[in-house]
Amino acid sequence: MFANGKIVAYPTDTSYGLGVRADDEEMLDRLYEIKKRPVTKFTSLMVKDWQMLNEYAEVPEILTEKFFTASPRTVILKPKESLPKSPFWPDHAVGFRIATRPAVASAINYPVTATSANLSGQSNIYDPSKIVGEWGSEILIFSESPVLDDSISPSEIWDYTVPNKPKRIR
Repeated sequence: MFANGKIVAYPTDTSYGLGVRADDEEMLDRLYEIKKRPVTKFTSLMVKDWQMLNEYAEVPEILTEKFFTASPRTVILKPKESLPKSPFWPDHAVGFRIATRPAVASAINYPVTATSANLSGQSNIYDPSKIVGEWGSEILIFSESPVLDDSISPSEIWDYTVPNKPKRIR
């Protein structure tokens, strides 16, 4: 489902996100255009599992897979050369999330954007029908798209770029 040339709205453990393959420059540009998001606001990336995270990021020994299961979390890590460079995330530190919904995880075969499914600066979206109302057919809706609980807080953000000194940012 996350193929080149597609923007996909998908459920996360917090709200709906918009996914574009991290190697699809044309659709990354289009994603920022339709969200009216300034290029100076970076996006994080969603990976399918711990193995994929290790493939695209330098994961310190103190960070474990279990860390991602305690609550919704984004972790800022140094990217590996395998992750394409992009103006939409910094070269030295990229936010990563691990998909917690099995159907979403199985659909990810390459890192995808994990930006919220809303216009920049607007409220998060928890109901897929509102995405259709906002963008129509411009965005594909993930096949398993329930209405999400709007009481869940946004993901915590942790910076693991300084060795042995993780820092909570949000």
